[in-house]
Amino acid sequence: MTKRTPSTAHPRGRADLRDAVVLVTGAAGSIGTALRTQFAAEGAVVVGLDLVADPEAGILACDITDQEQVGAAVGQVVADHGRLDVLVNNAGISAIGTVEDHDLATHRRVLEVNHLGALACTLAALPHLRGSRGSVVTIGSVAGFAPVAGRPAYVAAKHAVTGLMEALRPELAADGVHVGLVHPTFVTTVLTTADGSRDRSTTGAPVRPDDVAAAVLDVVRLRRDRALVGRTAHLAWQASRLAPRTYARLMTRRLRQGTPG
Repeated sequence: MTKRTPSTAHPRGRADLRDAVVLVTGAAGSIGTALRTQFAAEGAVVVGLDLVADPEAGILACDITDQEQVGAAVGQVVADHGRLDVLVNNAGISAIGTVEDHDLATHRRVLEVNHLGALACTLAALPHLRGSRGSVVTIGSVAGFAPVAGRPAYVAAKHAVTGLMEALRPELAADGVHVGLVHPTFVTTVLTTADGSRDRSTTGAPVRPDDVAAAVLDVVRLRRDRALVGRTAHLAWQASRLAPRTYARLMTRRLRQGTPG
């Protein structure tokens, strides 16, 4: 396959995504599909990773909790396209219930996918992102910076990966690698849980997968530290810092009321 060299600057000062090689995890899901569509619309070369391959969609089979599989997949992308410019850590799973509703294996699985999976992909991509002075953007969540009732395993995992990326940002800045986070509120889709059920309850007005994808592209173009997606995410960011007890009380009440999403 022809190896391409992307442009580095947009006429208006934004990074130009034309011919950039972009790797998206969790690529078969709703947000993953929106990411692939929007990056491709910008002229990027998009490769996806998911548990099941879909050659027509450009998705490679890869379990991101398996470091060898991740290394092989990233190696294949670079061999096919000659470089890697953007990694989007999008894959994630949830778990609904109190801390005692799930055994340690469930907590570990949620952590492995949301946190360690993102770490494995980032470690494999880093040598190539250093070479391209590229970006790694991770899909966080309101649960990554504030408590969300009824999902302690998910909250813990999202806090972990958020903390990891916040720590990596200054560490990798010297190498020219940009680290961004996108924190959406609940999305108008369903999220697979560790036990195979579907997480659908929400609090506040949900956002669309396309909204999340657009925020990711904006973070990459402007090399922003983070983006909050949805009014609830902005309110939670402020309230959880200024009035944490009030935030927790209101959030718990709205979840118990079963706000539709």
